[in-house]
Amino acid sequence: MPTLLPIGRPSRSPSLCTVICCYTAQRWDLLIDGIGAAATQLHEGDRLVVVVDHNPELQARLIRHFGADGAFPTDDAPDLHVVANTQTKGLSGARNTGIDHADQDVIVYLDDDAVLRPGALDHLRSVMHSRPEVVAVGGGVHAAWEGRTPRWFPDEFGWVVGCDYRGIAASGSQVRNPIGAAMAVRRPELVKIGGFSSALGRVGTLPVGCEETLMGIELRNTFPRSTVIRDSGFAVDHHVPQARQTVGYYLSRCRHEGRSKAKLSAIAGPESAFSAETSYLTRTITSGVVRYLGQFGRGDIFAPARLLIMVLGVFATGMGTVLGTVGSGVGRSRRRARTLPTLTNPITREDLVSIVIPTVGRDQVLKTVRAALAQQEVNLEVIVADNRPGTGDTTRILSVIDDPRLRIVPEPVPGASRARNTGMAAARGTVIALTDDDAIPEPRWAAQILDVFVRDRTRSIAMVTGRVVSTESPTELQTMFEDGGIFDKGDDAKIWTIEQRPHLDDLAGYAEHRVFFPYSTGPVGGAGNCAIAREAAGDIGGFDERLGPATPTLGGEDLDYLRTALFRNWAIYYQPSAVVSHYHRDNLADLRTQCWGYGTGMSACLTKLVASRHLAGLLLRFPAGVRELFAPGSNLNSRYPDTWPFHLRVIEVSGYLAGPLLYAKSAWNVRRRATRTNHLGDRT
Repeated sequence: MPTLLPIGRPSRSPSLCTVICCYTAQRWDLLIDGIGAAATQLHEGDRLVVVVDHNPELQARLIRHFGADGAFPTDDAPDLHVVANTQTKGLSGARNTGIDHADQDVIVYLDDDAVLRPGALDHLRSVMHSRPEVVAVGGGVHAAWEGRTPRWFPDEFGWVVGCDYRGIAASGSQVRNPIGAAMAVRRPELVKIGGFSSALGRVGTLPVGCEETLMGIELRNTFPRSTVIRDSGFAVDHHVPQARQTVGYYLSRCRHEGRSKAKLSAIAGPESAFSAETSYLTRTITSGVVRYLGQFGRGDIFAPARLLIMVLGVFATGMGTVLGTVGSGVGRSRRRARTLPTLTNPITREDLVSIVIPTVGRDQVLKTVRAALAQQEVNLEVIVADNRPGTGDTTRILSVIDDPRLRIVPEPVPGASRARNTGMAAARGTVIALTDDDAIPEPRWAAQILDVFVRDRTRSIAMVTGRVVSTESPTELQTMFEDGGIFDKGDDAKIWTIEQRPHLDDLAGYAEHRVFFPYSTGPVGGAGNCAIAREAAGDIGGFDERLGPATPTLGGEDLDYLRTALFRNWAIYYQPSAVVSHYHRDNLADLRTQCWGYGTGMSACLTKLVASRHLAGLLLRFPAGVRELFAPGSNLNSRYPDTWPFHLRVIEVSGYLAGPLLYAKSAWNVRRRATRTNHLGDRT
């Protein structure tokens, strides 16, 4: 059983041991100012410990300085200890060395470039005395910029320079962890959890972190009745030198923060590692997009730069997280050199078509299955992948159908990707057609799909996508959604492929490639209306279970699947006469959720490429992709009707920002489950 904090207020004010960790003489003046500010606020029984991180010259200079001028120690001043870091090199080891030299009630940690504000430690004593349930306190960390604050710097990213930021918890609120430049922890509890992890934390100038985060998580786990709070009355001014005011440092710090988050996730689990980040993305970053757009509208010419830098910071952090996750074993890719593939045997009109429908037992699935069984001019079977078999809803709803061509296969692990993979594994057809449980295929839908495969004499078409239109009598909101062209890809047949080949364009013209093709495949089609030649499916693999509905990413699994087919040099045919009707969202609440999922899914799908051989190509297109995302006249933005609510675009863009971290969380979930079943081949 963990030791619990005592109930009731202590009889005396707690004693403090202030620990300042340093590693370089380049901050000498700041270090001396910080030591002096701390010394003037200590009381009898307190201690001041300066830990020098593997720099004997700096330690000797400090000892000479304080011994020569008589400033420390004196009869009236607190005791000063200048000690060497005897543990692992880096900030975590230095902080743990500080624990070894402390016997006071509370240990106060300050950075060597942070200076306490007057009265800070007295305020801290008051908090720790009056609130015994508080096990740790994070202080207010005010940025002291060398020169002026860079106009391109987004307020939301103050954490990059170790300072407070827009969106940080209010003073007095509970937090997951403090900012390390000014924090205080009760010593017995810190000793109980073993101090700071040497697997995390800054080493010299390498801008890594998260050791405070793990400390906060372990304190709460070990002492469940305790709290960690932020209190701005305990405050410092944190120096930000010119060297940290560059875009290069900003992006490097973001990337290393992401890597640290990946390590933290491996230690503490994704729920703890990403709990605060999820709120930060959905609230602070989302409102930041609106804020900077509003500032630009009011004439602030630097607002677009802050918006762009904020976006880049989110992506750099997310990519760092993914790279760190990949380094720990998640998402390793196995690629091999490819020639132009072809199907071994031609597909005929007599071949069996397997229609796979994933469902969670919604009532609409009955209409979908009936429409699938009513397909004309094809031999078919219908496989319903029940993704909530425990409820019995799917079996009950479909019990009114008596048709030997219908099979229900259970898949209890949540996720549309998982359910589709299960359904595809059960399919016996030469062609596997996919639709959703809220879509209605037209009577000749399967026949139109099969016709493409039959007419393809090159045998290089692996997939066929089709048209998705609204159901009859759409509402005004559904009409607006359809006018946006999100599902409907148009009237013209076209072929999508990376490498053109002889006679393939006899079937239709080649599609025009947009800026992110083939890395983003939104214009190609979606899983609600597509089909795969079974032989090609064995090469492409299954849907990635880190993506899609019922995962943190909420989408992107069909974009990834289409992209994989293209990367493996297959062709995809868009057949506009293969039509399904879809129940578009008919209220703004559902539409907001859908727009968020579009953003997170697309971004997560792109984030997956960070750990692949395609990263260089993606980065080359990134600037043009940012313009496509934000420029009012871009192909992406011009597709939206004038009536499209602006806040839906903001929600979608915010989803783009959240996608990288959500993908990392989803990847961890799949790894932890350790049952990633890829029924049709390993495409990790």
